[in-house]
This record gives sequence, structure tokens and C-alpha cells, in this order.
Amino acid sequence: MNPNLIFDIGMNHGEDTAHYLSRGYNVVAVEANPELVSECTTKFAGAIAAGRLTIEPFAIAEQSGYVTLWVDQENDAQSSLSETWHTKNNHRVRPIEVACITFDDLLSKYGVPYYLEIDIEGADRNCLTALCPNDLPTYISIEAHELEYLIILWNLGYRHFKIVDQMRHNSVWPLFSNENIASRFLKKAAWYGDRIKNKFAHVRYAPGSSGPFGEETAGEWLNLETVAYNWLHFHRGYKKRGNLNPRSWYDFHAKR
Repeated sequence: MNPNLIFDIGMNHGEDTAHYLSRGYNVVAVEANPELVSECTTKFAGAIAAGRLTIEPFAIAEQSGYVTLWVDQENDAQSSLSETWHTKNNHRVRPIEVACITFDDLLSKYGVPYYLEIDIEGADRNCLTALCPNDLPTYISIEAHELEYLIILWNLGYRHFKIVDQMRHNSVWPLFSNENIASRFLKKAAWYGDRIKNKFAHVRYAPGSSGPFGEETAGEWLNLETVAYNWLHFHRGYKKRGNLNPRSWYDFHAKR
């Protein structure tokens, strides 16, 4: 494991990469959309020239070759290898053919990173299943699409978890519970406050970014059961249980 290396899998416009570089880490960023690759190559020309950033212009798939990337015309962060990924939002998409590699290819080329950040809209599992229990990143985050991601992380050997609200990176409010009417009211008020702050104020973490990682994430590290309890109630629509805001979206974080 390389203690100075971070993988940004799903670079998009480079908000997370910029944060990692600002913290002194070297970064390998993977992005399948050629327009975003071109944008970020220009944006980060200095870091690339200094050898601190490498952009790999590929999708991550089960095998190398070429695949169809469905580019979301309304929110390019939701572009996916799955055509049906966008149906829940009724977004317009356009297909393009892109080159793809396996996550094994990336590990063979660069080694295991200190922190692995994954956000590739449905293809995330391709990264998790390539990891080896004998050589793991110290920290991992992955968008919380499926409970199975937690099970895979547990089977790899991770024992400390968080589920992080992607709307709350810049919040000053405590994490209110859903389990009584007063705290639900305060949670709703805080959500509106955070929305306004993210839109109009100068904030440390760009809205939509993965935000802090490792020990900088909010809250205590939890066991798998507690994180699964919160995620399942959120996912099943039980708005009066747990502490997750039904209006938000979440990442799983794991610590080795």
C-alpha cells in the first residue's frame, strides 16, 4: 500500500482530485468521458507536469476492451455503463463508445492506494471485487447504492464503517435523529439551511463532491450492523427510524 497515493475513480470535473492534491497526495484519476478528460487535463496541467496526477481515460469494467458509456445530458456525474441507470430520473442520455480496463489493470500498474474513492454509477462493484484481502487501502469510500457493498467490504476484512451524508460536508448542524418529531423537524430545517449554504456561500467542499475522507469524516466509526440499520430504513422509506435524511444521498466509508 502506497501511503501517499489516492485513486479517484470517477473523476468527473475534478473537485475531489483538487482536494486530494491540495492535501499533498499524489492522485491517479479515472474518467471515461473524453470531454471531462480533456477539461481536467487542461485544469490540472501543472499537477500532471509535476508527476503528481495521472489521468487514466477509461471506464472500469469486468474485462478490458470497449464499452458503451451512456452520457447523462442533464447531469454528467450520473453517466453510466448501464443504459437503465438514468430511468429513475428520466434524464436524456447519449451513447458513446469508450475504452475500458479492469481494476486489476490499475492495481498492477500503480499498486494499492492509501485511499480508494469510487463513484462510477453502478460499476462500483468492479473495483471492490478486484481487491485482495492481503493488501488493502487503509480507507475506502463508495456511493451507497447497494447493501451488498458493505458485505463485500466486510468479507475483505474491513470492520469500521460510516454512512456519510453527501449534503452535510459543509454543515455546522448536529446529526439529528429521525426517531422523534422534534428532531425530525430540526433535521428538515438543517437540510434547508445546508442547501442554502452550499448554493450561496463560499464552502470548503463543492456540492456533489465526495468531500472529506478517513479521520476527517464526521462522526464515529461504527460497526456494520449500525450502518446497515440506517441504510435499510433509508432505502425502504422508513422515515421515522435511524438518522439518515430521506432527501439526501450517501456514501459508505470503510476503515481497515
